[in-house]
Amino acid sequence: MPDAHGPAAAAARAWFEPGSVDPLGQGHIHRTYRVTDASNPGASYVLQQINASVYQDIDLLTAQTQLVLGALADNPDYTEQYQVPQLMMTIQGAFVVKHAGQGTPACWRMWRFVDGSVTFDPPQNRQQIYLAGQAFGAYQRGLQSLQPHQLKHTIPDFLHLPAYLAQFDAVLQQSAVEELSQAKYWVELVQNHRRWPEELNTPNALIHGDCKINNALFDRAGRRVLAIIDLDNNMHGHWAWDFGDLVRSVAFSRGGFNPEDYRACVQGFVAGTCRQNPDLGCLVSAPAYLAYMLGVRFLTDHLNGDQYFAVPRHGDNLQRAQQQLALFGEFQAQAQVMADIVAGELA
Repeated sequence: MPDAHGPAAAAARAWFEPGSVDPLGQGHIHRTYRVTDASNPGASYVLQQINASVYQDIDLLTAQTQLVLGALADNPDYTEQYQVPQLMMTIQGAFVVKHAGQGTPACWRMWRFVDGSVTFDPPQNRQQIYLAGQAFGAYQRGLQSLQPHQLKHTIPDFLHLPAYLAQFDAVLQQSAVEELSQAKYWVELVQNHRRWPEELNTPNALIHGDCKINNALFDRAGRRVLAIIDLDNNMHGHWAWDFGDLVRSVAFSRGGFNPEDYRACVQGFVAGTCRQNPDLGCLVSAPAYLAYMLGVRFLTDHLNGDQYFAVPRHGDNLQRAQQQLALFGEFQAQAQVMADIVAGELA
């Protein structure tokens, strides 16, 4: 077993003696591995080192994850269509273990791997986009048995644009002149688009909170969504934030905005949520809102020395900010096209 994965292998022993440990996915927050049980090589699991600098209250994160899993499992409409991820208990009966390894103690958890599952990022066709939208919408509907106060923010002010803009303002005051000069165009773009409809900042539903296309697990044929994963940011937010992030991630993965991709997102998400009389304006404005917000976050982190999003080299977060803010511009330019699609689909 490679030494690079030694801490993961050592942590896995809280559950079983691992047979193999291999990196999994390309997430920017947690370190994730696919592991097998040496005594049962046919079974696979997902081991995650939780990023404690991002999720500082591990107890809250764990308790809230269990609450969400229970709500989904108790919803027959949801379980008839989708699998609920299974969080694995350690030999000692815990869902999270703290393992010191060779450095700072780290918190680890393990999920059962969803057999036969794959991700499609980018999606291969619009049917997959529709199915992902439908699954994320159904997930949001599956949380309706919970009360808003039961889902607290596991990351303070997550997806709260006013808070991100306040952080951006604070970082601007202490950024080096050279850094500001390099990012001048993008800083000015952010400053010129700070005002948004107040309803988009007003929570009104329980949401998934991270509806990227690669958080939908498909079967190998790509014809069915098996499960929705990444439950860390479930919270009380605006229902359209999930929709907006799905549209944003699809457009980003497929090289830009496409009206028919957007139509598939609208059709799938609305079918999944079964939401009566959705605010049509939010379906149009939410993708730009989420792309702008993520651009602000990347730009802030670049100017602040890359403290939140881990990157191989300084400058990567600026590039990410540029990509998201360029996508924001595409959404703005296509607003009327999007409005016409929404009006036609929901007439």
